[in-house]
Amino acid sequence: MVRDLCMFAGLNENSKIVWFKITYSKDPGSLSPIIDFLEKQSVLIRIGHFDNMNMETGEYSVFTEIGNEVDLEELSRKIEELEAVLKVEYGISENRMIHGVDFPLNVIGVRAIIARAPTLVDIIRTLNENAPHAEGLLTLSGLKGGIHAAKYFKSIMPLDDNNFTSPLVELYKAVGWGILEIECDPVTFEGKIIVRDSFIADVYGESEQPVCAYMSGYFAGYLTEYSGKAIKVREISCKATGKNVCEHIISLASPSISPEHQPRGDTR
Repeated sequence: MVRDLCMFAGLNENSKIVWFKITYSKDPGSLSPIIDFLEKQSVLIRIGHFDNMNMETGEYSVFTEIGNEVDLEELSRKIEELEAVLKVEYGISENRMIHGVDFPLNVIGVRAIIARAPTLVDIIRTLNENAPHAEGLLTLSGLKGGIHAAKYFKSIMPLDDNNFTSPLVELYKAVGWGILEIECDPVTFEGKIIVRDSFIADVYGESEQPVCAYMSGYFAGYLTEYSGKAIKVREISCKATGKNVCEHIISLASPSISPEHQPRGDTR
């Protein structure tokens, strides 16, 4: 699936950002009619890339800005009717979090880099093996990141009790951190976050204890900034310990317990 996050900060009430993944047969000149058709349909192409799947077929993944009046189902059908097109998938990017495609890369309001997951996990592993109170340091680092993310989202879009978790879900998926399932009561702020395919747990390997302290802190920072309340998040189950998924429990924080001293895991 094409990443559902891309590009542009700010909201245009008259248009939406739509991604298309177009699978086509790689005959000579087969791509040009697709691009020409999109332009004739007043589809503003923002960015696209090609993936040559094999010798016979390719994929054209493109982010577009389209007026709200356009019937996307009808447009998708018309694209699929083009001679070289084999399949069309599309979706709407609800939140525009990466707002620059030129160097330097910008993600949720600040400069970003693309790094291999093992590079980041090596840093986490080094801290765990050598630094006193490593979990606390990682939790606090995540807390700062989550606070920044929530502040940025609040500055570019209206967040309320119906949608406050949506940008976080999109962000994690877009940057490759994991797939989130969030259940959080906006009144009591009790609930849980399931992380599937956590990049930390997947790369870290086997561990006797949960290893996603940074993510727990990130969730806590995000929810604290959104709610204005002190929220704690602790990981009670981790894929690195042999579980199927990572599970983080959300609750209101006790004023006497700082984030770095929160208990973690079901064996501590």
